[in-house]
Amino acid sequence: MPVLALPSTPAPSSMGVQLLTNKNVLVSALGGDEQERQRKGSRYALTFQLPPMRYVTAMAWDDLNAEGVTVLMRVYQPGFNTGAPGTPLVKGAGQAGTTLIVDGLTNGYVIRKGQFLSVVTNGRRYLYRAAADVTVAGGQASIPLRTMLRYPPADNDVVEIAQPMIEGFVRELSEQVVGVDRMTQFSFTVRERG
Repeated sequence: MPVLALPSTPAPSSMGVQLLTNKNVLVSALGGDEQERQRKGSRYALTFQLPPMRYVTAMAWDDLNAEGVTVLMRVYQPGFNTGAPGTPLVKGAGQAGTTLIVDGLTNGYVIRKGQFLSVVTNGRRYLYRAAADVTVAGGQASIPLRTMLRYPPADNDVVEIAQPMIEGFVRELSEQVVGVDRMTQFSFTVRERG
């Protein structure tokens, strides 16, 4: 399946974050305690609102209309400087659960709670968020994740911390109306594949 990279400019004027959870909630029929079971498969949907732009500029975004393909879009974290994390790679194959062990990081770098990161496994990106602050020591970090790893990464898979990306299908593409001033504005959602 082809993956089309979307433009990086103009930057979105806003980004909405939605967690598409795969958890299972167990409710007792007799009024007992409720339980939540975390399961693999939770993923993200990001909604981007683009600023007003000239129609000619908007033509670069035409890949949003492509059918049967996935797109690749930069995750924006406005006001947050990701800094210089180093060259992060997965440390050890077959990881599972809600912790990702990474090496190749810059000593002293802090991964912040809520910070996005993407893992590239078998040519496909998986988007995650850190569940707590972690300071890198010895070039390594065990990053607690908000959701479970959806697919076990291989040793030395790339971890994108400086510029995380979401890969998925375009959903909810708004109508693109061009005014008499030749300006247009639209929004769209990128939903990760399951």
